[in-house]
Amino acid sequence: MTRVAGVTAAVSAALLMATACNSDGADVGGAELSATPNADPAVIASLMLGKAELPSGYQLVQVPKDQAQQFADTMGVSTRNAKITPSKCKHLSVYPADVAADQVGSTVAMKTSSILVETVAAVDGKVDEVRQRADGECSTLTIEVTEGSASGAKATTTSKVLDGPKTAADAAVVVQQSSTVELAGSTTRTAVVLGLAEVNGYLVSVQTSDTAGNSPDLAAFNAFFAKAIGRVSEKTS
Repeated sequence: MTRVAGVTAAVSAALLMATACNSDGADVGGAELSATPNADPAVIASLMLGKAELPSGYQLVQVPKDQAQQFADTMGVSTRNAKITPSKCKHLSVYPADVAADQVGSTVAMKTSSILVETVAAVDGKVDEVRQRADGECSTLTIEVTEGSASGAKATTTSKVLDGPKTAADAAVVVQQSSTVELAGSTTRTAVVLGLAEVNGYLVSVQTSDTAGNSPDLAAFNAFFAKAIGRVSEKTS
């Protein structure tokens, strides 16, 4: 049950980050997200990586999209009105209230406790703005959740931009977020690495985390992110 919950949470978070907007429609860089005219949502399934492209030791995991959507909805309720400092960084942390999971392609893989999640969506991701925000005033946030199942949680999140693999992306960024969360007298520390890339009108993301609290598998992440970008580039050129 813990394994399933951890995978579902990771997929839900990845879907939310891939669409990258909050309940007001602004993306994580503070700009408006929009569908890209040259991208076709109907072909997204053919752009996803499969079993043959997984890093060594990783296995595909099936997560029903309705389950991921339900978890994403719950996360949205918990974070929509969270108090975030600095307040101008709200769009970096607040998940959207309504994410259409069936409009985002996803591939999920797991090796022991390490999770990789790939998503592809036909939206404009504003990757350069994400880089600027994650590397500037919004690199450190404090978040207080005031409603929903996580009410009372307090978190400190620090972001830093990492060097990513060389790819054919139009623009790309890799961000590591380290968080300390306090809830009901317990403290949890997590680390997530997220790669975002704009490729021929599609937003490609790869996220990795570890459900056991270990450091993210950067070697697997870099290989998977490069392959995800390469496949979309090849199929849509």
